[in-house]
Amino acid sequence: MSFLKLTHVNKTFADMPAVDDFNLSAEQGEFVSFLGPSGCGKTTTLRMIAGFELPTSGKITIADQDLTYVPPNKRNVGMVFQSYALFPNMTIADNIGYGLKVVGKSKTEINKRVDEMLDLIHLENFRERYPYQLSGGQQQRVALVRALAIRPQILLLDEPLSALDAKIRVELRQEIRRIQQQLGITTIYVTHDQEEALSLSDRVVVMSQGRMEQVGTPSEIYTYPATEFVAKFVGQINLLPVDVINPPEGLVKVGQQPVRTSRALNRADGAHAVRLAIRPEELNPGYLEGANNLTGKVDSITYLGSIIRVRIDVEGQLISMDMFNERKLKMPAVGDIFQVNFDADACWLI
Repeated sequence: MSFLKLTHVNKTFADMPAVDDFNLSAEQGEFVSFLGPSGCGKTTTLRMIAGFELPTSGKITIADQDLTYVPPNKRNVGMVFQSYALFPNMTIADNIGYGLKVVGKSKTEINKRVDEMLDLIHLENFRERYPYQLSGGQQQRVALVRALAIRPQILLLDEPLSALDAKIRVELRQEIRRIQQQLGITTIYVTHDQEEALSLSDRVVVMSQGRMEQVGTPSEIYTYPATEFVAKFVGQINLLPVDVINPPEGLVKVGQQPVRTSRALNRADGAHAVRLAIRPEELNPGYLEGANNLTGKVDSITYLGSIIRVRIDVEGQLISMDMFNERKLKMPAVGDIFQVNFDADACWLI
């Protein structure tokens, strides 16, 4: 049974749709990320769940209670903002206990809950410090447990890590997931960072121009993108124009080089405006008997630390191949004739 449910939710600003027919059912304890570029409607959807924006139409329920037009202070929802939003004139303990104080909890109860929250984020000795005395990562941890202190039904996070450096982001997202799983709280997380969404989530909602492009597990979203937008937005992808030469056998050609896909094609023989999709990591160097093989010329080589990206010009089409960086890795040179191979299961048509 769904714990959080959004049914045909729409939001319009000055006759311009910001969210278009959004439908989602999230289970108790599930971690769901809204992933998409700026302006796609993910934060607007989050704010409607929180009550800061009212839907133009549609329905929002939490635990079977209709909260569509209930004000924010009447919803048991915790929210963490990108900017931390800590009170600078309050100690860390007072910041965490603020929501409990507002709802009239006793001082003893507040102190006990604050201690529990500080223990949860391993900042037990920071109780009497002020926000300016903490690092950005520590401040965001405090903002997280301040939202959790009131024991909300739903936890909402609006790009909480975007202001932090890369190493701290990785550490803190692991911390967020640990706390979320420990408490078993239903969580909605907004991000434009695909790595965050894939590593944190039970399910991902990919959004574009106010619409839901695809909903699925991280593996489903990455391995089986439903639309061209999802394929291009989530991870690196090669999209090569091809001609269909034998639909029943799933045979196409890149330039004049044949490629076999994993399934029969429902397209007329010789059809155009078809593109072959394949992830760079699915390509392997060299010729392999029985596999798909493409021959081209090395256009560029890019060093990405643990990954080396080789771009090959195949009859005027550029295709990227990713290889793990190894000390004994033998690299081609720009301008070399180069072959790559890949399985039929590694590619699909868009």
